[in-house]
Amino acid sequence: MRRFVLLSLCVATVARAEFKAAYVDFQRALVEVDEGRAAKQRLQVKADLRKKELEGEKTSLEKEADVFKKQEATMDDKARRAKVEVLMKRQSDLAEKVQRAQAEIADAERKEMSSILPKFEAILGEIAQREGLSMVFDRASSGLAWAPPYLDLTNELIRTYNTRKGGAPKAGDAPKVAPKPADAPTK
Repeated sequence: MRRFVLLSLCVATVARAEFKAAYVDFQRALVEVDEGRAAKQRLQVKADLRKKELEGEKTSLEKEADVFKKQEATMDDKARRAKVEVLMKRQSDLAEKVQRAQAEIADAERKEMSSILPKFEAILGEIAQREGLSMVFDRASSGLAWAPPYLDLTNELIRTYNTRKGGAPKAGDAPKVAPKPADAPTK
């Protein structure tokens, strides 16, 4: 038993000595690579069109509600209740349209960005291998509270991605290894 504990401590010490990690900010990289910027612009155009359409419907509903308020005093109870129901139904329908539009835009963004992430992973794999890194963490999803800036691979990822015009080398090509920038982790 004593041998096992001693062996475990030795292995842990050796493993710790060879363990090297870095991190990347995928969210920042997604919006800073050329392909990501173009996707964001396309999505913004779609979102602006939907917003304009929905604002037109909202304005129409508000005008109808204003007309109702002016005429409300002259209406009988049955007509007033019917108009209130119609206005409430239109308001509810508009709220549902807004939620659907938000979901559609979020889905479109996921689809646009999903083509970039595998390319990021391939590039990060190359960088990690070149630098002898054991792990590369995503700053946002890992819960990373703090790390020194020299461990941040985001700038190198963005530069490499943009240099390659959006991605990893094709199968069979020799891997492209970018020169080591000043902000890359040191060994």
